[in-house]
Parts: sequence; structure tokens; C-alpha cells
Amino acid sequence: MSPLSDIPSEKTARAPWRVPLVAAMAFAFVSLALISGIAYIVVLAGATGTAERLLVDRAARVVDAQVDLVRSRLDPVSEQLELIASLAAAGRIDIESPVDMREALAVMMGQVPAVSAAGFATLDLKLHRAVREPDGQIHRDTISLIDTPRGLERFRELQTSQHTFWGALFWSESAKQPVVNVRTPVRRIDNAFIGGLIATVAVGDLSYLIGDPTHGGDGRYFILVGRDKVLAHRRLINSRGLGLSEERSLPTIKEVDDPVLARIWDTPVRSQQADRWLGSLGHVVDVDGRRWVFVYRELRRFGPDPWLVGQYFPIEDATSDLDRLTNGAIVGAITLAVAALLALFMGLSMARSIRTITSAAESIEQLKFDEPFHRRSRLREIDDAGHSLDKARGALKWFGAYVPHRLVFRLMELGESAVTSRRRDVTVMFTDIVGFTPQAEDLPEQETADMLNHHFALLGACIDGEQGVIDKYIGDCVMAVWGGLFKMEDHADHAVKAALDMARVVREDNAQRIAAGQMPVRLRVGIHSGPVVVGNIGAPGRVNYTVVGDTVNVAQRFEQLGKEFMAETEEVIVLVSGDTIAAMKHPEALGPLPTPELRHVKGRDEPEQVYRLV
Repeated sequence: MSPLSDIPSEKTARAPWRVPLVAAMAFAFVSLALISGIAYIVVLAGATGTAERLLVDRAARVVDAQVDLVRSRLDPVSEQLELIASLAAAGRIDIESPVDMREALAVMMGQVPAVSAAGFATLDLKLHRAVREPDGQIHRDTISLIDTPRGLERFRELQTSQHTFWGALFWSESAKQPVVNVRTPVRRIDNAFIGGLIATVAVGDLSYLIGDPTHGGDGRYFILVGRDKVLAHRRLINSRGLGLSEERSLPTIKEVDDPVLARIWDTPVRSQQADRWLGSLGHVVDVDGRRWVFVYRELRRFGPDPWLVGQYFPIEDATSDLDRLTNGAIVGAITLAVAALLALFMGLSMARSIRTITSAAESIEQLKFDEPFHRRSRLREIDDAGHSLDKARGALKWFGAYVPHRLVFRLMELGESAVTSRRRDVTVMFTDIVGFTPQAEDLPEQETADMLNHHFALLGACIDGEQGVIDKYIGDCVMAVWGGLFKMEDHADHAVKAALDMARVVREDNAQRIAAGQMPVRLRVGIHSGPVVVGNIGAPGRVNYTVVGDTVNVAQRFEQLGKEFMAETEEVIVLVSGDTIAAMKHPEALGPLPTPELRHVKGRDEPEQVYRLV
């Protein structure tokens, strides 16, 4: 049955009667001709208020775009830092090697241009860092935390933290300006603290970013910390002359040579109309007889204090929009007759284009992203909508690469109830490539990525073919679950069948790799069945739909147990727990089962039955 079978079809959702688009447009134009005189007077009467409201809306969109721009510049910094932390915690980066850590930080800075400096603090109070020079080059060195202002205090904060956090803004002596900073602790799997990572972004870069005309800035922008500390402003692109230092890292609104911004918190000018339009978006102040509109948004998460991102503009800018609106009304009255003649042509063109967009939307609903949807149209909005659908297709295609399609369909069918946490009996599989780290060290980065992508594609096809769901990739490991997304009585049978398919395809692929002069891939697979908690797990705003519980831990330990069973010459080993064999509905499909061995597994008091199927 299709995953979308419970969703109402297009036919059942249609209106009981429909009219052609051409007829609807003709009727609309005739109706418009009859009421155009009345509408003309009404439009002119409300033109001033409409123009001002549109101006406020446009400014609000610019502020929202600037908020999104700040997030798009800063979020990748924390994401890359967490990636390095996870690699270091997993031993993929040698934290004992200052050279390796500095190189990893330098690579991160190359990928995230916003980072002005990055460092790794060790337990011996050393800071291995990479610093971006004014000419763009990245300098690498190691300094003592003791010699760094408040270095020990910030290191203690890292030691007591369990998660990535944005710390309080501080002065950077190397950048000669204040910097925002993100920090993340590095902890082993047993939660032992082994170091801390920090990355900084210069305030001057933020000022330049949101003030860039290509991003909607026009010089009247700002970011405040609290009510009077200025974090971003045209004056802070180059902060020389402001007397900033470690003791006074940010100027106040009175010190940035902006007389309008300095009056932002004056008593607002009250206007019923303006207050209705602005609401919580901002307010109007009078500066030396001229009224200025401030619009702003509060932005949290990038430090202990909230940021206020906004801009201001003179309220009389609305008069130019009023003139254009009046002229447009006059021209519209003259061209009404011509527009009626073009209605037929426009209707046919729009109907064809809209149908294309409708078909594209239906394809997106069904998660079909293989072909581009857009067809060029001379109608700008429809053409833009087609481009937007193509962009949405590309974005959703990546979304589909990160989120299992079965989960998406499940959400479409059941809504939020699909991800409500619940207890279920499932089968969990872990796979791991034997000796991948030393093998990857001898390969270029792209070849390593290509090899992993090819390997994951082989395993993913086996998992998907047996109705499993890939929960996550952990380096060169895969974690998959059967019976977590929806109840599956024969979850153990499907998981074991998928493992046997993996053994077959890996051996076939190894034959091709050996023929091409490449090293074969050796794979360990561990499978265990039992109860877990299934649902959204994580912090608000950043969750994973996953499974947790002792069953997951045992499955991973079965994969690790393969080290004791696997000979040097063997390509694949599959270890299955006695609980999985017991959970199978048709164990006879495996033929005669091997005699299980009893092995102690970490976290279990009694020894576990271990069946080696491959």
C-alpha cells in the first residue's frame, strides 16, 4: 500500500463545481469595470496609510532577512565546531597532536569565512589555535591559557558545560576588536572532558555583513546588546577611534556618531494608525522635528544577552510610494479596456503555467524530485513561482537525503502524533568498516568521501529493501532500525535478511574493487532485538527522530564483538543475538542455525547468546 494512501486524493478534495480560468477572468474584468470608479476613490482615500504600511512591511522583511543572514553566518560556525568536537571525541582527530588540531581548525576556517579565529584548549592549559590574518592567510600557533586574559575562566566554563554554547562577547587582542564566540566541550563517549573548542567572529564582519547593500542594508541598520550596547553598526566596520578594549568591548548608542540611533529609546510618538501597523515590530520617535520609524527583531541564542536586530527610516519616505500609487491608479483606469482584450491571452497562458506549477506541487507532495519542474513563463510572478518550486525541489531533495522518506510520509499521514515518544519492540543493526581510519589516511579527501558514499549506498539499498530505516551515520558506521517508525511484527526477520544481503553485495563489490587494484572493504555487522523508546529526542529546536535504550547499546556491542570472531582474511561478519533469533517469525528461513556461543556483553549481568550467521 502506498504511504500516501490515507491522504485524500485530488479528486475527493476538489470543489463540487469549477469554472474555466478564462471565464473567471472575464467576469472579474467586467466586475472591475463597474466598480472601478468607487474603488478609485477608496484607493486614493486610503493611499497614504497603505503606502506607509507597505513601507513598514518592507522594512520588516529587510530586518527579518538580516536576522536570517546573521543566523546563516553564525549557525555554520557552531555546526562546524560540533563536527570537529565529535571527530575529536571519536578519536578521528588526534587531540594529542597540536599540528593535527591546528590543521583541523584551519580547514574549518577555510569552509566558514566568518570565523576570525578558532582554538582547541587542552587539559594542560594550552591553546592550539588558527588565526585569520588581515591579508586572509591563516596563522597557526600554540599559546598558554594562563597568558590569555580570562582564559582560565572561559576554560572552566567549558569544563562544566555539556553542550555547545555562545559565550559572552569579549575583546580580541589579535583582531583589535570585540568578537562573538561559540564554545563546545569535547567529551569522550564516557562523558570525560578532554578539551574545549572555541571559535570567534569579529564584530566588524557582522557590521559589514548586515550593512552590505546587496543584502538589503543601507547604512541605517544596527544590532544592539541589551538597550544601549552597539554590536553592529556602520561605525563598527572599523572600530578605530572608539577607544574599545578588554574593559569596554562595545560602544554605547551615544558613542557611534549616529544621532538618530542615540534617540531610539526616547518617548515614542503615539499614533493610533502607526501603533496599529507597527504593533510589537517597533515604534516612532521624533528627532529634531523629524519623525523616524524604528523596526527591530529580538534575536536570542548567540550569547547570554538577547540581540536587537533592526533599522530605521524617515516616515516621510512613504510620500514617494503614495505618488507611485496615485499614478498607478490613473494609468490603471486608462488601461482597463486594453487589459480586458488581453484577458483571454493571459488566461490561457496563466492556466497552462498554473497547471505546470500545480503538477510540480503534486510531485513535491509525493517526494518526487528527479526531474526539474520549471517551464519558463513571460509572467514574472509565475516564472518566479516556478523558479521557487525548483529551488524548493532542490532543498527538499536534500531534506529527503537527511530525513527518511518513510518518516516524511508518516508525518504527512498522522501529523505530530507520528513522532510522539512511545515504547516498542524493535531490531537495531550497527555496521562498521574494519580498519577504515588507517585506510582513509592514505586516500585523498574526495576519494575517501566517494568510497564512503558508495559503501553507504550499497548498505542503504539493502536496509531500504527490507523496510528498515537508517537512523544515523556515525563516521563510517551505520545505525538502522526495524519496527521503530511503525509497528512491524517481523522486524527481526527483515533485519537479518538485510544483513545477509549486505554480506552478499559487499563481497560482490569487493571483487570489483580488487579487480580495479583497490583495497577490499571489510565489514562488521551486529544485530540485537528488544524494547526501546521511539520518538523525538533532543533539545527544543534541534531534535532527532530516533530510538534510545539498552537495546541500542547491546546492538552496538555485538558489532564490536565481531573483533573477537573475525579473521584477518574474512570480508564480512554478521553477529546476531539470541533475542533476535527468538524474535524472528520464520527462523527456519535461515536453514540450520550454528551453535550459539555465550559471551559476556558490557552492561549485561548474564552472558548473551551469539549467533554468527556470516
